[in-house]
Amino acid sequence: MKELRPSPAAQAAQPTIERISIDNAGSDGFLTQVCGFPVTFTERGHVTVRTFGEVDKGLAQVRSINLGIVVSANGNSYRFRDVGADVLRVTPDGVAILLIIGQVPFQFTGVLKIDLDTGEVVHEPRHVTEGAVAKACAVLAG
Repeated sequence: MKELRPSPAAQAAQPTIERISIDNAGSDGFLTQVCGFPVTFTERGHVTVRTFGEVDKGLAQVRSINLGIVVSANGNSYRFRDVGADVLRVTPDGVAILLIIGQVPFQFTGVLKIDLDTGEVVHEPRHVTEGAVAKACAVLAG
């Protein structure tokens, strides 16, 4: 009779999971500087962090981000989202790779891949959203 063994995936340790609620407000230093007038922000949502313990290769951590953000100035508001996942994995040869996936406000949508050992960008996102900053400033200026 053949012995049944769990697959390697089934044998892997279950991650520790932490859910962090976000409810922040304050001055937005970045938009205040770029727009040239005081801008405030409110952000609400959550970040879920799944950590897979000490790994020499494979998936080490997944940080899922889901935030709704409202910035305000001069009686006007501009809404946007910060959504996606930051995935940390270790290659078979021991290189730590960070994948930033999703929509990063005023920067990009898509995937940014960074070799954490060297700081080298291995893959750049194809859709840059930096032009959204000018749009946000125009809305906030009124």
